[in-house]
Amino acid sequence: MDMPNSPTPLTHSVAQRPDWMRELAVASLEDIQMISAMVKSWPNYQILAGPELGSIMIYGRIAGNGSPFPVGECSITRCMVEDTQGHTGYSWILGQETERALWAARWDALLQDSARFQDLWHRAIQPLQQKRLRNEQAVVDKMQRTQVQFFSMENMRA
Repeated sequence: MDMPNSPTPLTHSVAQRPDWMRELAVASLEDIQMISAMVKSWPNYQILAGPELGSIMIYGRIAGNGSPFPVGECSITRCMVEDTQGHTGYSWILGQETERALWAARWDALLQDSARFQDLWHRAIQPLQQKRLRNEQAVVDKMQRTQVQFFSMENMRA
């Protein structure tokens, strides 16, 4: 009999799927290949769709809260695979990178395997996440160093 408050590993991993899909979508091909090398045995898989190229319309909002307006189009690569365990992996990658989209879809399917999830999460996805956060912080730091303080410039005129 299952305990009502004890989550299964599969439920835990599925809840984190948006997190690992984000990291795979923004990781470079080199980073994905690096973490892929640590996987001892990959399940066989078949390609269900793609990798195929397309485009999407990007929308923005003035000041973050105005009416949406089309900013422009963006290239996207998507892929869908299924492994021998029945896990379906998806990927959507900005840009035209078919190999990266295929690797990301394979990883999505692999991470759905509850027996391998915890190990792969700690050894592969968390390092990708930490690298992304460091890169984002570096951009924020650079922006803050070059930010013009209009308020203080106005005070200097007085």
